[in-house]
Amino acid sequence: ETGTGASQSGNPGFFVSPSGIAGNMDQVSFIDSRLYASDYWAPSEKVSANIGAEFTHSLNENTFYEVKINNYFSSNSTNPGAYRDTTQNVIIGGVSFDEAPFGFFDETSFGVASGMRMGVGMSTSRDSSEVSDFNFSASITSQVNRVNLVKAGIEFTRTSSRVNYGSFDKNLQAGRTRSVWNTNPIRMAAYVQDKLEFQGMIANVGLRLTYNNPNIDWYDYEPYSDLFTSGNASALDTAATTRVKPQLVLQPRIGVSFPITDGSKLFFNYGHSVQLPDPENLYLVRIEPFTNTVTRVASPSNPLPKTVAYELGYEQNLFENYLIRISGYYKDTTNDPALQTYRSRSGDSYSISQPFFYRDVRGLEITFRKQRGEYFWGEINYTYDVQSRGFFGTLVQYENPFEQRQYERTTTANDITRPTPRPFARLQLYFQAPADLGPKVLGGHPLGGWQVVPLVTWRAGDLFTYTGGGSIPGVIDNLRYRDTWGTNLRISKRFSVQGQSNVSFFADISNVINRRNFNIFNSGLIDGTDYLNYMNSLHLPGDKWEEIGLLNSRVPGSDKPGDYRPANIDFVPIEATSDLASVSSPNSRALYYDTQAGEYFQYTDAGFVAADQEYVNKVLDDKAYIDMPNQQFFNFLDPRTVRFGIRFSF
Repeated sequence: ETGTGASQSGNPGFFVSPSGIAGNMDQVSFIDSRLYASDYWAPSEKVSANIGAEFTHSLNENTFYEVKINNYFSSNSTNPGAYRDTTQNVIIGGVSFDEAPFGFFDETSFGVASGMRMGVGMSTSRDSSEVSDFNFSASITSQVNRVNLVKAGIEFTRTSSRVNYGSFDKNLQAGRTRSVWNTNPIRMAAYVQDKLEFQGMIANVGLRLTYNNPNIDWYDYEPYSDLFTSGNASALDTAATTRVKPQLVLQPRIGVSFPITDGSKLFFNYGHSVQLPDPENLYLVRIEPFTNTVTRVASPSNPLPKTVAYELGYEQNLFENYLIRISGYYKDTTNDPALQTYRSRSGDSYSISQPFFYRDVRGLEITFRKQRGEYFWGEINYTYDVQSRGFFGTLVQYENPFEQRQYERTTTANDITRPTPRPFARLQLYFQAPADLGPKVLGGHPLGGWQVVPLVTWRAGDLFTYTGGGSIPGVIDNLRYRDTWGTNLRISKRFSVQGQSNVSFFADISNVINRRNFNIFNSGLIDGTDYLNYMNSLHLPGDKWEEIGLLNSRVPGSDKPGDYRPANIDFVPIEATSDLASVSSPNSRALYYDTQAGEYFQYTDAGFVAADQEYVNKVLDDKAYIDMPNQQFFNFLDPRTVRFGIRFSF
């Protein structure tokens, strides 16, 4: 894969979507450089290879075993592209220019567009990492008797990581970092499970043992150690180390399903699982080369993040072809890593990965499904999903006790977030015409064999906090975005070719109704003022303005964040005031809302006069008063898209 690296600090990944581009243009510095300089981000390449084999052998009619072996390899290369030709080789109107803004240039830029920073700070990402992942697994499955189907197996994984990435700029060296590690962690697992069947009741009972060995010696140090003093990173070379102990984790899993009647059943699932943290939380030692200072340290001895999941449900068969499924679920995740910062009395600081973060998810899921049909089938699903999260420890530790007490009294970082429900729904239907529908033409049926599959999704808007530009204690998640909808469609037609072979032509249409979903935090905001201008122009409900103390200076209404002014509607600002006489520099373009009288006015040569109600209604209906973010080309990122394809099956 080749493309443009999406990081300026060496992390892997390409720009692959409009939202990824817009997110990097949102409330950042040097937006002009990002837009117009061809080498603001470095070209990147990823080479990957995967080879594997699988062997299956039946020992007898009741028992078989499988052996799998696989090796995956990847290497990254992120470096600056070709240098800019700085000779005056471009002539426009008799004036000579160099190639700017094209090409990589790491010196100060002069001349045309130099104010857009077309030199320093370009293509700062570097990456030459290589990772190899070797996997081996073996399992045996046996139908021991009529009741027990037993499966047991082992797994082995060895990862070789040769990681070397960072950020470099020869002119702006401060703040640049480099991350390097060379590790060979080992993971193993053994499991056994038994599927029991008793007259329609099915139970899956299993136990998995996971072994995780970071296979590394790690630094012994005390908080606020001299290792983290500014300019003392070289002390790591002689620091004491200790072998990190492996971890063993038992993970029980149970699934039970038993019939109540001929057409209904209850089921219950329970299980433990563990996840590996991001490698940066296991092996990273981040050093700032310019100051020779350690700024971040991993902690490979942290316990593995663990998830405990429960599910209880009921299924009911209706009229043979229909099924209703209702289930409730709960997932609790603990030991997720979070960065904790230590600040010494001298002002030095560093961050360390700690298993402080937790979250839980609970919800109710309802599915109605038509399981089969000659011309029509599909399902609709509704899920009520509630999430909460928080930290077990503080995110900053001061060596000075007074500063620590001050921090703990004022910080909100450790507040437990209140549960935030965000339900979603999904409707997917399949309509299929009979293969022999309509007249026969040239040996086939042009109207037959068509399949139309609409997919409609809905998700309630996310909660977020807005306080008008300041901070108000106790005001958290007080606003909700407008709901988002997705409407996709697939149309396909299949032709049979010589018996078992067939050819399918299809068209995938995303956002088929071309609905505009607007997200203020991924819409290319210029800066914080751009954000405040949009939010303050909305006509939020009066209780929302009152909660943050702005009721007398804002226009109440029924808007939600995510509402927008269409591109073909001219902007008509509406300013709210409790005293028209105090308005400075009034103009005839705007409408003025008197918060005391609840009426709209316009400014004329004769002063303020009552606004024409028909005009006011049009402005309100068109939402002409909404001050959209200034990079309008990032406002909507999901236009209707049609993709055509052909599939051959043999």
